[in-house]
Parts: sequence; C-alpha cells; structure tokens
Amino acid sequence: MENKPSSITLQNFTTESGVIISSINLSYQVFGQALNTAPIVMVNHALTGNSQVIGENGWWNSLIGEKKTIDTNKYTIVAFDVPGNGFDTIYIENYLDFTARDVARLFVEGIRVLEIKEIFALIGGSVGGGIAWEMMALEPKLAHNFIPIATDWKSTDWLIANCYLQEKILCNSSKPIEDARIHAMLCYRTPESFKEKFKRTSTEKFESFQVESWLNYHGEKLQKRFQLSAYKMMNQLLKTIDITRGKASFEEMISAIDANIYIIGINSDLFFTANENRETYHEIKKFKHNVFYSEIDSQHGHDAFLMEYDQLNNLLDVVFKNKKNKMKILKFGGKSLANGEGLNKVLDIIIDKKSKDENIAIIVSARGNATDELEDILTIAAKNGNYKPLLESFKSYQQDGYNVDLSEEFALLDKLFEGVSLIGDYSEKIKDQVLAQGELVSARLVAAMLQEKGIDARFADSRTLLKTDSKFGDAQPLEQISKKNVVNYFKENADKVNIITGFIGSNNNNETTTLGRNGSNYTASLIANYVDAEELQNYSHVDGIYTANPEYVPDAKKIDRLSFNEANEIANFGATILHAKTIIPLIEKNIPLRILNTFNHENQGTLITSKSNAVGIKTLSVLENVALVNLEGRGLLGKTGVDARIFRVMGDNNISVSIISQGSSERGIGLVVNANQATKAMIELEKEFENDFYSKDVNRISITDDVSVISIIGQDLSTFHKPYTALIKNKVVPILFNNTVTGKNVSLVVKKSELHKALNVIHGEIFGVSKKINIAVFGHGLVGGTLINQILESAAAIEKRKDIKLNVFAIANSKNLLLNKNGVSPNWKNEIQTNGFAYKMSDVIAFAKDNHLENLIAIDNTASAAFVENYIPLAEGSFDLISSNKVANTLSYKFYKDLRKVLADNQKNYLYETNVGAGLPLIDTIKLLHLSGENITKIKGVFSGTLSYLFNNFSSKDVPFSEILKEAIDNGYTEPDPREDLCGNDVGRKLLILARELDLQNEFEEVDIQNLIPEHLREGSVAEFLQKLKEFDPIYDKIKANQEPNHVLRYIGELSGDLQNDKGNLEVKLVSVPMDTALGGLKGSDSFFEIYTESYGDRPIVIQGAGAGSAVTARGVFGDLLRLSDKG
Repeated sequence: MENKPSSITLQNFTTESGVIISSINLSYQVFGQALNTAPIVMVNHALTGNSQVIGENGWWNSLIGEKKTIDTNKYTIVAFDVPGNGFDTIYIENYLDFTARDVARLFVEGIRVLEIKEIFALIGGSVGGGIAWEMMALEPKLAHNFIPIATDWKSTDWLIANCYLQEKILCNSSKPIEDARIHAMLCYRTPESFKEKFKRTSTEKFESFQVESWLNYHGEKLQKRFQLSAYKMMNQLLKTIDITRGKASFEEMISAIDANIYIIGINSDLFFTANENRETYHEIKKFKHNVFYSEIDSQHGHDAFLMEYDQLNNLLDVVFKNKKNKMKILKFGGKSLANGEGLNKVLDIIIDKKSKDENIAIIVSARGNATDELEDILTIAAKNGNYKPLLESFKSYQQDGYNVDLSEEFALLDKLFEGVSLIGDYSEKIKDQVLAQGELVSARLVAAMLQEKGIDARFADSRTLLKTDSKFGDAQPLEQISKKNVVNYFKENADKVNIITGFIGSNNNNETTTLGRNGSNYTASLIANYVDAEELQNYSHVDGIYTANPEYVPDAKKIDRLSFNEANEIANFGATILHAKTIIPLIEKNIPLRILNTFNHENQGTLITSKSNAVGIKTLSVLENVALVNLEGRGLLGKTGVDARIFRVMGDNNISVSIISQGSSERGIGLVVNANQATKAMIELEKEFENDFYSKDVNRISITDDVSVISIIGQDLSTFHKPYTALIKNKVVPILFNNTVTGKNVSLVVKKSELHKALNVIHGEIFGVSKKINIAVFGHGLVGGTLINQILESAAAIEKRKDIKLNVFAIANSKNLLLNKNGVSPNWKNEIQTNGFAYKMSDVIAFAKDNHLENLIAIDNTASAAFVENYIPLAEGSFDLISSNKVANTLSYKFYKDLRKVLADNQKNYLYETNVGAGLPLIDTIKLLHLSGENITKIKGVFSGTLSYLFNNFSSKDVPFSEILKEAIDNGYTEPDPREDLCGNDVGRKLLILARELDLQNEFEEVDIQNLIPEHLREGSVAEFLQKLKEFDPIYDKIKANQEPNHVLRYIGELSGDLQNDKGNLEVKLVSVPMDTALGGLKGSDSFFEIYTESYGDRPIVIQGAGAGSAVTARGVFGDLLRLSDKG
C-alpha cells in the first residue's frame, strides 16, 4: 500500500524552551503493509526531505520498495514530516522555539497516537538521524534496530558554527536559500572529495571553475523547491542535537538502549565526519556489545547516503534481509591446542568472539604433538616393538582428566595398532586411519569444553563433509560434492559454533583419507571457500610472518601485510606456516587470510589479501632438508630434449624439484630435491642417461648433501648484486642461484653449515649509523603513498649500501600532520588518522628545529596551488625541496624567479624531475645542456602517455576514434573525466616548465593549445560526454583520411622560435608525421621528446619511455630524493 499524506493534531505541546503551542500538525505517510500487520520501519528524513520516502518524487526509491532491501512486501514503512518543513504546506516562523529533541518528542507522541507498539528498525540520515538519536534517548526500548546514517548524537562545534553561518545567510542574504545552499554544499564534502570530483577544471570558456558552476546549480535548484522558513527550521534542529543536554551521562543514556545500533559514516563527509562517527562507535563499544560501524566510500560527501545505494543496500542487508554477518573461519594449530595455557587461550578466543556475536566456525588440528606421536607409535608397532607405553602416554595426555568421552577413538587406535603389530607392516590407508584420530580427539574435546562453558558448540567430523579421491596420505578433494556437503551442513547448523576436524576427509567408499602436509590449514581454506567466508584466521604460536625466521635472524621484523602472490611465493620456498595449496582456495574467492598468535591476542598478525602494502623485498624463506643433484657433461651442450628427459624422470617417480639451474659453457644442470629423495633421483637419472655415459656426453651425476635454499621474496634480479656482494665479503659463496620467471624472487643454494650466517648477512643488507636524511612528505595519495612506502621499504637497504639513513619524520595531508622524530612506521596510514593533528607549516619547521634534525628535505606530492606558498618558508627553514607538483613551475614568472632567489640565498636545492616525463631524465638533461652553454633550438615531443596511446592506436588500427578512446577509458588510462586529457592543458603546463628551464619568461596564457574536444562536447557531465563519444568519429576520421600517405597522427608539444630571447613559441597541437620517423614510430603509451641543439643540428637528442603512472612518478621522486641525499 501507498498512502497519501495523513496528519495528526497534537494539543498543548510545550517545547524545551517553555513555549506552549496549543495545536500542532504532524503529517505522516505509511507505505508497504498496513500498520501493525508487519514489522515497522520508521524513516526520518533529512534537511530538505519529507515523508515521501518512495513513489513519485520519493527520495529513497532505490532502498525501499518491492523486493528492495527494505521490502514493502515484508515491512510497514512509516515516515513523519518534521513540522514546518512545508511538505504539508504548513510553515512555522518561530523556529527558534524548537530543538531536535522537541521534534523527537513529537514523533514519539505520533507513534503513540498511531498505536504502534513495536518498531523493528528506526533509520535516519543527517538531521533525521540526529532526531532518531534523540528518540532513542527518550525511549530506549523504542526499536529493535537503530540505524543512524551520516549523523551523530550531538552537534559538534564545527557543525554549530556552520549552522550559525547558515542562519546569518538565511536572515540577511537577498537570495537566502540559494546562498545558504551553496555554503551548505561546501560543508558537506572534505577538501579531498572536492579535489577528486573537480580537479580545478574550468567551464568551456574559462568563465568559471566547474566547482563554481556546480555550487550555483544546487543553490538555484533548492531556491525553486524549498521555503525559507522550512530551511530556518531544519537548520535550527541541526545545531541543537544533543542527547545528553540536561540529562544523564552519555554512557548512562546509551547503556539504557537495548537496540542493535548500526552506525554508518561517510568517508568524505565534512558535516558529520567519519572520524566523529568512529569515535562514537568506539566509545559505545566500551560498554555495549551490539554496536556496529560501517562506512560508505564515496566522493559525494554528506549526501552519499542519498546516492550510494549499492553500498547502503549491502550495509543494511544484515538488518533487513536477516543475513548474518559473513562467517569467519578460525583455525587453531597443534601448539595452540596443547594442554594448559594454549587450550585455555583457544577457548577464551572462541568465547570472546561469540560474545561479540561474530559468526564463526572452528577448524582444529591434532593437539600438541599428536600427529608425530601417532606416527612414531605406528612405526614401532610395524616393527613388532613395544608400542603400548607410548600409546598409553598419548591417551593420558589427550584425556588429561577432561570430561569428554574419547573411548571410541582410543578403541579404534588399540585395534589398528594391534593389527599393524601382528602383520608387521601397514598401508597408507591404515596410516590415514591412525593419524585421523588426532584431529577427531581434538575436535571432540574442544566442543565438549565449550559446551561446559555454556557455548552451543557442535562436534563435526569433516569426513562427512570433505569427499576426496583415494590417494591416501595426500588426498585431493572432490570439489562439487564437498562444497554441497559443507553448504548443506551449515544451513542446518548455522546457529551453532561448529568445531570441525582438520586434515581428514573420506573417499566415496567412506574410507578415511588425509589431505597431506598442512592438511588442517587446507581444510580451513576449503571450508572458507565453500561458505564464502569473510576471513580465515589462522592461529599459531607466532605473531605472523616475518622478514626471516626469528629463530635464525634476531633482527627479523613482522610483516603486517602481504599479497596472495607474495604469500604463495613464500609458501613455495619453505615457510612452515604457509603452504601453496592452502592459499589457492582463498585466492579464488578473494578471502583474506590473517596469521595470528594464540598467545598474543593483542597482536594484529599478518594480513594476506589480494594486494600488498607496496612493492619491494618481503621476506627470506628457507628450505632445509634438501639435496642438490648435479648432472654434468660437456656433450649435453646444445643437445635438445635433455630438460624434458629430466623432468619426465622426476615426474614418473614422484620426485618434487624445488629449483633447477643450468650452466652454459660446460653443460651442467643442478636440481634441488628433498634430501630423502636424492638417492632415488640420482639412480633414476643414471638409468635415463645410461647411453649418454657411454657416449661421454654425460660425465657424472652426483649428490651434494647438507645444503639449504634461501629464497629472497621480492628480490629484483637487477639489484641482487647487493646481497650477493655482501655474502662474498662475508666468505659465504653460494653453490648456485636462480630467479623466478617474474624476476622478483631469487633463490640461493648454500651449505647448511653456512645457513644462519648467510641469512643474517642477507637480512642485514636488505633490511639493516649513517648520514641521516630527515624527510617531510606532504600529500600521501597515489604518488605520495607509493613514495612513502618505497622509502620505508628501501631505507634499510639504502642505509647499508650508501651509509644514508632515510628518516621520514613528518607526513601531512591538507588536514592532519603526523610527527615522529625517529621516523614513522609502516602503519602510517592508520597513525595519521588516529594520531594526526591540525597544523601550520610553522609547526613542521619548529619541530625540526627543536629536535635538531639535520639534512632536511620537504617533498610536495600534492597537486595544490595553495601548498606552493609554503615553499619559501620551507627553504628559509633549511629544507631542500622536491616536488611532483607542477604548480610552482607554472605560476607567474615572477613567483618562479622569486622562489629561485630564496633557494639561492639559503643555499637550498629544488628538484622536480617528475614534473615532465615522470621518471624519465628529461629536465636534468635539458638543465645540463643549458648550463653547459649548449644552445637549445627546439624541443618537441609527445608529453602525454594517454594521448600517445590514443593516437598511436588510432593511427595504426582501422577502428573509429571513439572505440580507441573508450578502450583507454575502460583500461583506466584516462582521467575519470577524459576531457582533462583531451583539452591539452596538462601538455601545455609541461611545455611551459621546459621553457622556463631555458630561462624563457613565458606565461601559461601564452601557450597556444589545440583542444581536441569538439566545442559542443566540452560542457556537461561526464556521463553525458561518455554517451557522445561517437561524435568524435567523423571529425577524426576526416583528419586521418586527409593525411599524406604513410603518415600518422601525434599530439605534440613544441617549443620553438629564437630561444635566446626572453620568450619562445609554445604550441600544443595535433600533427601528421611520416611513419618512418622516430616520432611516427612511437608505440604504446610512451612519452617521447626530441631536443634540438645548435651543436647537433637536425639530429636531436631523443628521450623515450614510460612517462606516466603513479608508480613511475613515485620512483622518479625517489630518484630526486637519493640525488639530494648523496649531495646533502
């Protein structure tokens, strides 16, 4: 049902200010099911909204309706109008008499009049959410679920100040609604979201900026549909939100509320900030368990809850579609489950998570050393030895006085061992049955102990869930039937804490199988995959994954985050805590894996996801218990099929090869295999190459025992000489080394006796007092964030290599500053949120001075024109400057010269190689030529990687221009608004920077830029533009067709004229050039520059390569940093 507006008349209402209103009208609407026939959802509207929640002109149609998240077939939706909002054509002029609590009281009274006994969910956004907070404070048992969105329980000083200014505008402006709305829209978004949305773009004729046009549009739009008195009323309510005013403490007020509280913030909201919402959540969490926080990621600021419907729908599913939170799979290893502290810690962790209403399932390994003990007993029994004392010791440890019946498992072990002892042997099938009892005993015990503590736990035998093939000892799961079993199991047992055995499964004959090495972890990964888990948490006895094994390398550091690919490499190269097969099921569903320490619950462990924090060397892994099999023979050189023969032999005999390395002059092939398979490998190879021995093609096949493999995960071969040189200096000579196909991992084979020394030497070189360079980084977006991570990851290696210690003591964005004289941590992104504070540039300069920091460098990775004003005080404060920000070099020529005078006066340097060509050595080359007295006569080239890609492909392919452009857009090569690339302004700025390197005094306005966008497409929204891409085709088809034969199109910048004068000619234009020229032969998205000089005549200096991208740019900035560090 959908009702027309109805109303209630309330008599003799007294406001908080003491004003008595004899009669007040409260209008409302009901949607969905009839009142009191279905669960009721009450919706409070925002500042300019009303009770028309859905239907024609409904403002939440995407969230509420048939088969929507709030389904009108299941729920009754009630919405009141805030009195005076004008929707019922009734206005209130005496707005100052009202507070948000007054409206909350009116709504509560309306609920009483409508005889609503129970509200399933109360939801409100912005001021409507503030009123909802007041309602819950007035009536703590009002709703089962409370969902405040983009709001808070109180108006902050920031909000009150803005409301005060709004009121001034509303009372004094000639266009009060329009002007107030413009101011409000400015307050709804963070500066970062404005930057992301508008990027300082102008309207077509440069009459105004796009942001100005956008503000005017919203102001004019609201002026046409909203009333002045209504605006004043809503503004008054906004600034009076405070559930504690004249009441009890915040904790007392919230503690009285029974409802589940789902706080939803918006990361770009400047009105009710996400930080404010998070603070509220953390404060409530201290004394109320059923509070939850989610955040909308959007550039739309405060209004995102009216726009980001997909995100909002997902966040509200848990409330309105009865979806439980996604399951987390917790896996506990043998040491965690050992008697005493370990087992108690495991129980505490499970109980704690259940108390927080987390949806969990538990996978357990065998407890303590149970698997090894059972295998030892089996071996003794097979030799007809006296196994019974060990078996009794095993039983005693596992039972240990616990109140759990393990008689079934113990009886089966008695029977199996007796049979093995009688026969004097056992099969892999029997071994699987024996080893399985370790997990079965473990799961049964944990379930029983949880039940004793009041947890509804259920023992689950994974043999009924995971069906496998019949390869006993290393069975492979049958995915379809296993997944079906697991999904059906959890449908029937979703309300319980399921304690599931790891490691074991069963074949189609219901015979017990085991999943091989790391089998319990594999079980956990498989089940996480099948139930589409939120996260797999692997609890062990270590804090996470380290840069090396701490038992071997005392200085090893924990790694906070890894990518799946990195973890896979670590697993392949010997990490005991990981195995490659356990990672694959997680990759398929992009399920994070977190490595945690059962005994250190506060530690955050290592998080493994699809993305790493940054590139670079991650860790050293070790393979022990391996041997090197060498096949040598001069006659093998150039002989085909040798490798294939080797691998066939290894495969036929189930011998796993970890590394293969080949020589060239005297052909030699080295294979790293498990030590217990080395002799077999040698024998089988001798059989295969028997004829080659007779023909002298093979000289010998030998084994080198007692070796180990060190793998440097993330090591680029191009820089491998550094750790290799350190090894040689320390008299450790690798037997062989090899790198992976990606070139990002290097493995060394060393003598086992030298393993510890080699590990520490490599670790010290890579991760390991020196000239200290103190760095302040301003801006940590794509380029800045990448740069910071590059510095932090490379600092130890740079210090070891160059005796230079890079110390990032300050990181700042437009709002917050993070300071640490000893250097920020890799967790800087979180720290700047939690520990950052508002600042002035003088704070940074004073901090450096007060802490006696030397060799100061300030790096500007913003795109801010305002920030450039800090360059001069920074230079005067003893900072050298580095900038990826182009603004300083494209402002007025006067500023350009003034800055350089200050730099010279203070003997400070300013490097900005990345301003043009990203990481290409262009500016340095031009500067060097110019300073050396070389007369540069012309510079031209392709300055934009995006436009290079467009015209390189358009010229070489017989497809419309719009298809190439769409392809570039889809691949993320363009800006979000492709017109920013196509207008040519960025190329113009870069060209101006080069001109000024030659002491030319041109201004940006003097750059002649050919705009590639047809005039009628230069305005309008991005969406409108994208729909009209095909309108480029006739224009560019004609341009392409009118070229001379064998010519191609290129969009270039050209600096020409008499460059010895004060000014040159700067042109940005589309040209046609012969295909057989260097410019005409350009491919891909490369940048390309030709520098013509008097000495070289018509043979230019050519610089070409990747000239765009955040990673390339960050690397270029890093290059500037190292140059200054060497110099400083």
